[in-house]
Amino acid sequence: MKLKTLLIILLVAVAIAGCNRKQVNTPPMFAGEEFNQGEKAIITGKISNRDVYPHVRWLEIKLLDFGGNETTHLSPITEDGMFRFDIYPITTREISFVPVEDRIVIAPGDSLYIEKDFKNIAHTVFGGTCAELNKQISAFRNKYLGRYSQPYELSYMDFKAAAKKQYEETLHQLAAFQREHNTSKTFNTWAKKQVALDYYIALFDFPFQHFIRTKKELTGKEWEIYYGFVKEFEKEMDNSMMMASYFEVINNFWRFILEENFPDYFREAMEAASRREIPENREKMLIDRDEELEKLRSSSTNDYLSQFAVANFVNGVYLQANRSDWIDSNRTMINKTITDPFLRTTLNNRYNQVKAYNTNPRVYSDAVLGKNAIELHGSGSLITDSANVMKHIVDSHPGQVLYVDVWAPWCNGCVREMPYSKKLQDYFEGKPITFVYLCMGGTPEAQQEVINKYDLTGIHHFLSDKEWQDIVKRFNMKSTIPYYLLFDKNGVMVNFGLHLRPSIPDTKVDIEKLLEQ
Repeated sequence: MKLKTLLIILLVAVAIAGCNRKQVNTPPMFAGEEFNQGEKAIITGKISNRDVYPHVRWLEIKLLDFGGNETTHLSPITEDGMFRFDIYPITTREISFVPVEDRIVIAPGDSLYIEKDFKNIAHTVFGGTCAELNKQISAFRNKYLGRYSQPYELSYMDFKAAAKKQYEETLHQLAAFQREHNTSKTFNTWAKKQVALDYYIALFDFPFQHFIRTKKELTGKEWEIYYGFVKEFEKEMDNSMMMASYFEVINNFWRFILEENFPDYFREAMEAASRREIPENREKMLIDRDEELEKLRSSSTNDYLSQFAVANFVNGVYLQANRSDWIDSNRTMINKTITDPFLRTTLNNRYNQVKAYNTNPRVYSDAVLGKNAIELHGSGSLITDSANVMKHIVDSHPGQVLYVDVWAPWCNGCVREMPYSKKLQDYFEGKPITFVYLCMGGTPEAQQEVINKYDLTGIHHFLSDKEWQDIVKRFNMKSTIPYYLLFDKNGVMVNFGLHLRPSIPDTKVDIEKLLEQ
């Protein structure tokens, strides 16, 4: 009887444990739920001798993420030089803390204290739970630059050999640093990854840069030999620590997968880039996205790398384009494919932002245009800031769809799009749409030369320094151009980003939908 009772108790205990395990599972992505962000990390500190850089009144921490998704935290520097950040790192990760430190590493639950003397910017004092780790990282970064400056005109194999030599020399320097400083296990993990990632990024990037300059591409056996490093690279990707360079190298890996599986497309794109133009048969060149996704899902025997590649695809193709429809249709597949908690939480956060924006774009539009200033700050608010160019243009064109192109004459990518912009103008001639071109660099003469060459009508405005700085900050452009904004007839910004290039067929479709409303 006692044995039977014991067995029942054990079975019940197992069942309860199983239930508990289910309860702590990450909920499904893209279901409108907010994920648990984990434990908070606190970063505090003090800045001394602020008068050296009196213009620095705020400090900024960036949680680096998939392209376009960086989370920025701001803290004022108080009169006595103090600052504080409360962040949710989700996992052990690198974050950017310029101008205090280029990179620091923080984990959930950490408490880090930092003292920085603006008279001695190269020296930082650390305290708190992860002080020793960040002290060692700071000391190593002061000696290690991670740059591979070999000429892009070298042959493929000469460059690879030179890069390999530099990588091995750096590993020797790292080993000496580790012995001298008796470095921690976490530092050793970080340093090994950082040095390796810099090396692999250089190798991934070289073929494109070499082709642009020499028109010589890798073919056949030479291609296989050069890219033999990819198998070694795959071993470096794991979720023990989220490196900032992961987000750069995963784009390089994506490009490699395209080159490997869609060589004709890749070759055409490379040749067009070398000519600084867009392929005339661009629509025929478009890759089937489902096929591309399948190649990424099976891209590596390293499951984490494949998950990262798919997450980068979902973000780069759909979320950065403010699109959630494809994700809604494929959420079951994505949930099965991506199981890493950081990747899931990051994608889910971004999806919720996109979904909220698409549901009610006016909230975000009013915020970036400053139309909600009175609501937020009271009746005394100045809502007609002279630098807010877009608000003035929107207010003076009621009932018009506005297609806004932020560009510069020195930007090859910008100028390559101008023939397609002219085609859009001709296609929508006579319709209630205004084309707006905001030039943020070069000279007025260079601006006018492009306008005349492509016979561009519409509004043309050469931005002052104050105006282009306002545009970059207001629309979170990160100084990346070309950049596009799309406003409906009610003056609401309904879309924004690089995906609105005039050479992309969907741009015309988006404009047509607004004109029909």
